[in-house]
Amino acid sequence: MDTDDAPVHEVATAGYRPPSLLRRLGALAGTGGMALIAGALLATLIGYGAAFTVIRLTGMLKR
Repeated sequence: MDTDDAPVHEVATAGYRPPSLLRRLGALAGTGGMALIAGALLATLIGYGAAFTVIRLTGMLKR
């Protein structure tokens, strides 16, 4: 199939409008909040993993 035969329709669209300052600030706040939550979850998982490892190794030493 030759692409030159495909019909092309030109449609007028609205021009690009950059996001408003309020929208940008909202995106920044949302991204920051998600980063805080992800960091807290990651730190919690690492802490539990480290505590489990220490408890496990300490138990092996007592045998």
